[in-house]
Amino acid sequence: MSDKMLTAETVQVIHRDKSGAPDYTINLTLNYCQESGQWVGVCEELGTSAYADTFGQMKIELREAVELQLNEMERLSDIRDYLAHYQVTVTPIELPQQSGFAVV
Repeated sequence: MSDKMLTAETVQVIHRDKSGAPDYTINLTLNYCQESGQWVGVCEELGTSAYADTFGQMKIELREAVELQLNEMERLSDIRDYLAHYQVTVTPIELPQQSGFAVV
C-alpha cells in the first residue's frame, strides 16, 4: 500500500465444527488505505485483498474475501497446516462440558 495508511484493525474469526459449535478462533490484521480514489484493504497474514469506492463497502468485501479464502482452504486441505504456514495462531475455545447453561 503506497498511499497514506488509514488504519489497521485486528479481527477475531470464529471457526465452527461440522455440528455448528465454535471450536477455535484466529486473529487477523486488516489494513486499510486509499489509493487513487479507491479504498483498499489487505489481510496482513493471508495476503487477501479487496477494494471498493467506499470505505464501508471495502470492509465488507475484504471480510467476505477472507471468509471465502479460509472456507475454501479448509475444503481443499488441512486448514490448521495452512494457518500455521502463515503463522496464524489457533486459539481453542474452551466451553463448559456440563449440560445446561453456563456463564463464561
